[in-house]
Amino acid sequence: MTPASLLDLLLQPASPDHSGDLRAFLKQWGPGTPASSSAFERLVQVALRADGRLNAGSAGHQAAIRRLFPTTPDDAITAFCVSEDQGPKPSGILSTLTPKGDGFVLNGRKRWGSMSPLADLLYIAASIGQKDGRNQLRMVKVATGSAGLSLDSSGYGAYAGHMPIADLILTDLAVQASDVIEADAYEAFIKPFRLVEDVYNTAGTQIGLLTLGRTHGWPQELLEDLIGLIIHAHAISQTPMSRPADVLLMSAYFRASSALWDRLGAAWDLVPEAERAAWSPQTGTLGVAARARETRRQQAWASFQVA
Repeated sequence: MTPASLLDLLLQPASPDHSGDLRAFLKQWGPGTPASSSAFERLVQVALRADGRLNAGSAGHQAAIRRLFPTTPDDAITAFCVSEDQGPKPSGILSTLTPKGDGFVLNGRKRWGSMSPLADLLYIAASIGQKDGRNQLRMVKVATGSAGLSLDSSGYGAYAGHMPIADLILTDLAVQASDVIEADAYEAFIKPFRLVEDVYNTAGTQIGLLTLGRTHGWPQELLEDLIGLIIHAHAISQTPMSRPADVLLMSAYFRASSALWDRLGAAWDLVPEAERAAWSPQTGTLGVAARARETRRQQAWASFQVA
């Protein structure tokens, strides 16, 4: 997708989907979009119809997973399941993937499986053992409804209005060899996911705000700046999103996004109260990983030090 075609897509007439059903929303607007390495066109198509932060953020979350797993079926809702009792750090991933016959058996428990209660397909991190003192991890594709998989959302009642969350209990779950992704799961998927998700989630929110602002007569300067930030996010999506130079481009994007959010101010008064609540303006647009992003930014600049 070129910047010109992205501009055309952003400025097409779009009406928010007020169905109130997140799964139906993602199923309605996601499938049928041409595949791309960035998954950005699909993100735009979905987020333009978001009626609040939940739908816009979910569109970004799904686009981030598709960015990392581009062979995801066109109509699938997905979840990226890594965290356990010790969080997402590699040494704390204790779920096991054990060879059995021509395939494997998956056992363990996952915490904080965002979107898993609605998902058709789960990408689950598991250990295949230790090598040179390092936990060796693989991502495993698991269809929801598989024997040996159960979900427990009882611990997440306080998160109403967020993406639905559940723990995953994995008990002797049979896995075909073709459903194990051979790449190092930490380097290829877990390490980049937070930055990728933050970019796509923030862009999804901005795309939804563009529809909101056009509907309610926001100042043209704000709308133009939103368009500029979305174009910036698209440029980021065309990079590997892992090199030091890519991290610097992301840093500029997040800083500008935060500044624009602070400038919205009186524009919120043009939006009916119920819609304002759906967009939760007091919470800002950025993800929760500001400290991790700052560490990556400093490391990126260190790699460019002049001798």
